[in-house]
Amino acid sequence: MDPEEHIRQLRRLKRTVEQLEAEFAHGSVDEGLLSDIDRMLEDGLANGPEAANLKTLLERLRENTLTPRPELYGDGIRDCRSVKAAIEGVIAALG
Repeated sequence: MDPEEHIRQLRRLKRTVEQLEAEFAHGSVDEGLLSDIDRMLEDGLANGPEAANLKTLLERLRENTLTPRPELYGDGIRDCRSVKAAIEGVIAALG
């Protein structure tokens, strides 16, 4: 994928993570958002040396949602914030 398309997809991922963060804040988890994130990872969005940390953060976020429990929603919010910061770092490295 060319850098411009990669940046566009990263921004889409960031919006999805923002939506997931809002879901955590409201005490729920949207499985559709998680599926979208999984699909983006499968499509190679977090591949490449500049995104290595992003992939790790996304995997940790996903692990926290495997058995959604209200006591983990705070962790999910923190993970979402970390992922968003990492996305911004990748976008800066690519742009």
